[in-house]
Amino acid sequence: MKIAVRAHEIATLLDRAPRDVRILSLDCFDTLLWRNAQAPSDVFADTGLGSIEQRILAEKAARRAQMFETDRREVSIEAIHRRLLPADADAAAIAASVQRELDAEARHCFGFAPVMDLIRAARSRGWEVIIVSDSYLSSAQLRLLIARAAGADIADAIGRVFTSSEIGMSKTEGLFGPVLDALGARPASILHLGDNRHADQAAPDALGIHSAYFVQFDEESAQRFRLEAVAATVIDPAIRRTVPALQPHRPLISLRDQDDPAWKLGYDVIGPLMQAFAAWVREEVALLSAEHGRPVRPLFVMRDGHLPMKLFETLRSDIEPGSVSISRIAAGRAAFVDADAVKAWVIAHAHRHDFDVLAGLLLLERNEAARLTGGRRDQQALAHAAVTPEASAKIVRRSARYAHRLAAHVRRAGVNDGDVVMLVDVGYNGTVQNLVAPMLASHLGATTVGRYFLLRETEPSSLDKRGFFDERHYDRDALTAIGSSIAVIEQVCTVAEGSTVDYQPNGKPIVERARQKGAQSQTRDRIQQAAIAFGDDTASAGGGAASDDADARRRMAAAILTRLMYFPSPAEVAVFDAFDHDVNLGSESFIKMLDADSAVSSLRQRGLPYAQRAQRIFLPAELQAQGLPLNLSLFGIVRFGLDLREGDFQVGAIRVPVIMANAREHAMIECNAFPTHDGYYTMTIPARSDLTLAIQIGMLCEVVQIDSLHFRDAEEAEEAFMGANPTLPAVMTPDGLDRIADDLHRCSEAAMLVVAPPVQTGAQSLTLNLTFRPVVRRKLEAALQKAA
Repeated sequence: MKIAVRAHEIATLLDRAPRDVRILSLDCFDTLLWRNAQAPSDVFADTGLGSIEQRILAEKAARRAQMFETDRREVSIEAIHRRLLPADADAAAIAASVQRELDAEARHCFGFAPVMDLIRAARSRGWEVIIVSDSYLSSAQLRLLIARAAGADIADAIGRVFTSSEIGMSKTEGLFGPVLDALGARPASILHLGDNRHADQAAPDALGIHSAYFVQFDEESAQRFRLEAVAATVIDPAIRRTVPALQPHRPLISLRDQDDPAWKLGYDVIGPLMQAFAAWVREEVALLSAEHGRPVRPLFVMRDGHLPMKLFETLRSDIEPGSVSISRIAAGRAAFVDADAVKAWVIAHAHRHDFDVLAGLLLLERNEAARLTGGRRDQQALAHAAVTPEASAKIVRRSARYAHRLAAHVRRAGVNDGDVVMLVDVGYNGTVQNLVAPMLASHLGATTVGRYFLLRETEPSSLDKRGFFDERHYDRDALTAIGSSIAVIEQVCTVAEGSTVDYQPNGKPIVERARQKGAQSQTRDRIQQAAIAFGDDTASAGGGAASDDADARRRMAAAILTRLMYFPSPAEVAVFDAFDHDVNLGSESFIKMLDADSAVSSLRQRGLPYAQRAQRIFLPAELQAQGLPLNLSLFGIVRFGLDLREGDFQVGAIRVPVIMANAREHAMIECNAFPTHDGYYTMTIPARSDLTLAIQIGMLCEVVQIDSLHFRDAEEAEEAFMGANPTLPAVMTPDGLDRIADDLHRCSEAAMLVVAPPVQTGAQSLTLNLTFRPVVRRKLEAALQKAA
């Protein structure tokens, strides 16, 4: 018997074993005992004995010394710590050092439930159970660790423990031979289960021992765990220095038996995020109830609070969650308590919206808004008109009636006068709480607090707000990185219904018609079902490691979220590629969540400075196919708030001759073309409305690929980074270029791109921007550069 099994198949392993098997042999680490961490070495961060690197180097030194003296590499933990401590450390110091590591192992290790069940099933059949482990621990030390981490009953069920350090050889070096001799057993009577294909399958199989190779994770999951640990070390200075890269979600993901991309995203990523958030909310409710001396009513704010509420329900708590449908639209419309409030809102928000959206947010009909502006559909004109005494008085009256209806809605959620209300939302600023807290206080006498998945207020408030991630845990640059594409989380958490725009007099919400595509809703439903399944499985799971506490879950969640933000997998990108993002401002506006072609085109035109400053919904997903270095650079820039500018990236320039001419004059200049991305270069040429430009591309290239050619307003070049600077058409006449494909051209030495003067635009100064790729460079280019 030589098979591979996934975690969910372990339960049937004994039934699949040959009839003559009577001994169950198990690997220990990552089979019976799991660590609540990404890598075994993570535990070393929690020993207080120095860095992970020091512990690793000490082990390597001990093994080198052993190899020199005995031609064997297996060493004891005491030999390792003898190298870790100063040369004058005595036996007592070494023993104490060893014990600190064993205690750390006991904190972070736990028994993997399916394997513990397998042990019990084997014993019920009368089989003997043994441990065969490549370990620097002795058999006594390992047995004691098993008892501490998995329970005394599991340790007692194990007959013999064999370790490589005591026998002096690893499994691949022949450890199973001495095991067979010690047991006096035939190879065919043993079934061995372990997670290393070479040590736990090839080695026993060579001796005729039956084997089952335990596949803990598929390749995508294993990579995801590793990248989560990478993300954790960047955002959290403690990780892998004084705290392991904790990953308490690993065992449930190993047990997952569905592999479609939407389910994996929901179960492996969104589920652990929202389950940890929901558990934190439960603890916050308990703390606030004790503080206020009365129950606190948690109300999940729809639409984005839908999935967090569903995960809260999986906690099986005696706290009853409720929900309220309060959109930013609704909260804003209820907050115009006086003319000053109207003016303050207009100053802060009017510039963000077009005419129709702004009118709706101010509770004005479109025809009313048009009359206020004299028929001009100008947002600035409407903003100024809205603060006039007559208009603001109308807005305040309508807002008061609106607030009364909203208060009735909150009462429908079970809120009574004087209650403490906890608004629970994804975040990140708590805008809804800012707007409705005064209204709820005046209408219901309610105290309003806010608890958010991620809190990073744009302006400080005096309100009671906390985040699962906030400035108590991370600096603002780290919070910016963690939540850089928070709209992604909002989209998978939301419920498939329109945004709330008003309420009936009895408080029943009036919602817009849901306009999202059916396929998107189906995919989101699948993601949410998987996330809820993770929550249910967490509630049903047995005990984990002692280190699996609330702090571990928060650190885990931060790593999961940050990894998704910057290192999404191709499968995850494919799931999100079909999503549209609802702008949610009372308009019909939807934005495609991913537009990789546009992002890559902008990257070719600008290089990394574009990625640094672009305002996209999920830019790292758009750039995922361009390779890890790009997103890793972007991650570092955002995480540390690095002051890098376009000039810092302008290296490796090539000089391109350009002729500028009109009927009266002509001149030759050279412009620098700087490398951007994927072999492309970009160059900026000064332009005038009376000059024709001839770019002598043939002097540089035998074959050239033209990506883009357009004019820009030179004075607005800064906005070009974010794509806000509009381009102007450039009319190009190729001279000496033969088209090979759509954008690919063969060039003669005299080939030029002749660009007609731009049409009059009113701009004071213009630039012509060319992005091209020299597919085959002309040998004359080197001589040209030398001559220059």
